[in-house]
Parts: sequence; structure tokens; C-alpha cells
Amino acid sequence: MKLHFVPAYYPHLDSIERLWGLIHKHITHNRCYETFAGFSDAILTFLRDEVPRNWRRYCDDVTDNFRVISPKGFRILA
Repeated sequence: MKLHFVPAYYPHLDSIERLWGLIHKHITHNRCYETFAGFSDAILTFLRDEVPRNWRRYCDDVTDNFRVISPKGFRILA
């Protein structure tokens, strides 16, 4: 196990914060639910069904598996 010390507040490095962001993007952004039951059903359905079914698409948004970008494909425009 290797410890990585980060500053006290880095929400983009906290997995649960990234999961909340994913929920906001897909469930709560620009949406209004008439009842709390509808709201909670939408969140639970997303977490139980949508996330496992589409984990490959959401994986980079939630986990610490950061993408490695190769500089070979970049051009510098000056």
C-alpha cells in the first residue's frame, strides 16, 4: 500500500464526490421531481441499473484510473 498525501480539499480526487457529480449530471441537472419517492426511485434506479450496465463509460469519471494521454497526438499552434 502506498499513501498519497493531497491537500485537504480536492473534490475531484474524491471518488464519492465524482459519483455525486455523475448523479447530478444524469438525474438532477435541470430536472424537477414531483415527489420525493420519484426522486429517490430515479437515483436508486441509476445506481442499481444504469451505472453497472454502463460502467465502462462511467469508470473514468468515478475511479482513480486516470487516463494517460500520449503527447504524440498533440500539435502546438503558435
